[in-house]
Amino acid sequence: MSGKSIVIDGVGGQGVRVIGSTMASLLTVMGFEVTLLFDYDSSVRGGMSEAFLRYDTEPISNFVVECADVVLRLAGRGPHHLSTDYVIADIGLMKAGETGEEIPFLQLGVEKFGRDLFGNMIALGRLLCVCDVDFTEDHLREALPKKYIEDNIAAIKWGYGLDQDSIKKIVSEQAAASFAARYAAKVLAGTASSEAVELAAAQK
Repeated sequence: MSGKSIVIDGVGGQGVRVIGSTMASLLTVMGFEVTLLFDYDSSVRGGMSEAFLRYDTEPISNFVVECADVVLRLAGRGPHHLSTDYVIADIGLMKAGETGEEIPFLQLGVEKFGRDLFGNMIALGRLLCVCDVDFTEDHLREALPKKYIEDNIAAIKWGYGLDQDSIKKIVSEQAAASFAARYAAKVLAGTASSEAVELAAAQK
């Protein structure tokens, strides 16, 4: 597995920093050189939040990511200048001409593990799979915080195990798109994420 450049695109409250920090910790445990930079608007809830991660087997001289191998997009707030080879996006966030896939991470977190926050770990699992990161459960246990560790490991493994057939089946459910849109609207309006997922689920 060669090194890659990753960008995680979202808004405040979606777990961008959690996903970035967890992936960086995992890769460090696995012996990689890792850089991780965050760019976010701390003054406005629901404002832009980005993570820029590079990893390699050799020392990294340039921390800036202008062309990403993979973008994980949880919201469409930016960065607009960035080019990428592959996009993993929540429903409705792929842009014209992009190569990638759409998966309703927030809804899956609720449906499979009971809380939207585990959608972040499902997304991380899928990101690790696309990047061909061959981790072990011991690596995960060393990298993850102890809180919710069993559920987090299960969610990461579940996301890692997704294939194109299962993704197509999931995405065929039209309710997923409306769920993601409703949740995003609540977060952007300043609703706390735990309340936003309940409100989104209630408005079918």
